[in-house]
Amino acid sequence: MKIYLDMVGCRLNQSEIEKLALDLLARGQEIVTDPAAADYVIVNTCCVTAKACADSRKVIRRYQRETGAQVLATGCYVSAFTRQAAELVGEDLSFPNADKDAIPQRFPRGNAAEPLDFNFLKPALGARSRTRSFIKVQEGCDNYCTYCLTRIARGKSHSVPMEEVIRQAKQAEEAGIKEIVLTGVQIGSWGKDLPENGLRIAALVSALLEETSLPRIRISSIEPWDVDEALLYCFRNPRLCPHLHIPLQSGSESILRRMARPFSAANFRALMQKIHLKRPKIAVTTDILCGFPGETDDLFLESLAFIREMDFAGGHVFKFSPMPGTAAARMDGKVQESISQTRSEIVRGVLRQKLAGKQQSKVGTHVEVLWEHSRNHVFHGFTPDYFRVRTKWSQNLANTITMAVITEISQDGVLIAEIAPAEFA
Repeated sequence: MKIYLDMVGCRLNQSEIEKLALDLLARGQEIVTDPAAADYVIVNTCCVTAKACADSRKVIRRYQRETGAQVLATGCYVSAFTRQAAELVGEDLSFPNADKDAIPQRFPRGNAAEPLDFNFLKPALGARSRTRSFIKVQEGCDNYCTYCLTRIARGKSHSVPMEEVIRQAKQAEEAGIKEIVLTGVQIGSWGKDLPENGLRIAALVSALLEETSLPRIRISSIEPWDVDEALLYCFRNPRLCPHLHIPLQSGSESILRRMARPFSAANFRALMQKIHLKRPKIAVTTDILCGFPGETDDLFLESLAFIREMDFAGGHVFKFSPMPGTAAARMDGKVQESISQTRSEIVRGVLRQKLAGKQQSKVGTHVEVLWEHSRNHVFHGFTPDYFRVRTKWSQNLANTITMAVITEISQDGVLIAEIAPAEFA
């Protein structure tokens, strides 16, 4: 069978389609990079917002319309809206998260490849191909944020055992992968459900740093209440990428309470002060949700002032959209969509300015870049602190780490670099 994989959503979904591709390859299936050539298209869906749900349906319908393949759906949208997903693709082609690992068994065995090299461990996934390896370390969430369906879509938090995470990391290292990204729904809760008492995410990071020689280990999005002294201590090792993506959601104390976020703006301010005092080289990005029910003009201005105060290096901004089944969808004080849109644009502008300031400080400096992909010899990559970089180079830079000189900032907000002279490489 020829199978094409795609996704909507987060890095966790990326890690899942990479694992699914490996499992399918191990059963002798062929992963193709062109959906038109596929017998099956598998879409890993998302339901984090109403737009993500709509995007998931849109992607599925596009493949149904534009290819002759059977389209199989899995992921969070399928889990949260099981009946809708089954109507869209058919019950036999609809796999909630709980059944995701059974997807490879749906296909007959062929001639399996041996997972010995980089090309096997990083199968070509078309537009979703990445040089970095995404490793899922945790699943589910134990929080009750009023806007979120994650507990419905993913269930309670449970951890991947440390030995399994280390096994996957070593496998990636042996295959020549330069960076792994630890992913999960709430990765900071890793270890809390394991038999060993007292294990937290810092213990996992420390073990990976000690038991592998991977040049880069990166932590994906982590909640503010999970960033503790032990984790910050891990950043003394330069192989742990100095970047934290910490969702704030709102800078208004009142809105945070309505969101049922177990962390106040005052707590967030104290955390940011601690990070920049103890580990000043860490770049912090964030998520902001605008137009939450009850967000008056005054509360928005309170949130905006707080965002301006924080030393962010950019972030993502989302316009609130009510998700059926959440407490927020039933709340009064709904904000007009046009107002939510305007507020979102204002916050995006603030975060863009913060990003531009951080980028400007890098112009003229030498940075380390892991190069990922290219088109017409134009390569894209990331610095350890997660700034996107672009360069033009005649040789293949994919999956290599080089030093580069930042020369300017492009109009589309990317650092432009020249490969550094030999003395800097």
